[in-house]
Amino acid sequence: MKRLFLYGLMVTQLFACAFLAPLKNETDHNARATNKSAILAINQWHLLGRLSVRHAKESGLTKLDWQHSELSDELILSTSLGGVLAKLSYMDNRIIVAGSDGISHVVTEQELHSQIGYLPPLNHLKFWVRGFPNPEIDVQIQQVDSSDELSFEQDGWDVELTRFETFSAFELPTKVSLIKGGLKIKLVVDEWLD
Repeated sequence: MKRLFLYGLMVTQLFACAFLAPLKNETDHNARATNKSAILAINQWHLLGRLSVRHAKESGLTKLDWQHSELSDELILSTSLGGVLAKLSYMDNRIIVAGSDGISHVVTEQELHSQIGYLPPLNHLKFWVRGFPNPEIDVQIQQVDSSDELSFEQDGWDVELTRFETFSAFELPTKVSLIKGGLKIKLVVDEWLD
């Protein structure tokens, strides 16, 4: 009898999960293209997410808190328990890095590359995370399979934008995957904040 009760409970839980699954947003690429200029006009935004990097034989996973303004990008990388690993500020092609010790240093792209082993596409990510290529440079669209995916190549990076969801009336990707050579970067957006 007890076993029958447990089976019944498991079945009801499965049905409950099935009915609570989030509804999929159907997105029209034309609507997204129409919103592109409106999205570009937004000068300030803030997102919370997770960042995973795989390079050579190393990999890492961090939490990401990213605040963008017209003048700068402020990124805070932290552990799953909330400890700050690094703060990175990017403005006027200058990179300021503060480690877990809190000491800030202005670094060049070459110095950043030597410190972390690769150069992240800082000047492009602010466009890619919002669902479209950087309009300032050439792009090669690879595929647009559905309303939920966009793939392109830009500045040597293979970019895949997936899982589009509505945030403040805009369709934005919640997953950004980047590949360049042996480097793989994935950014998952958990929340857009006003």
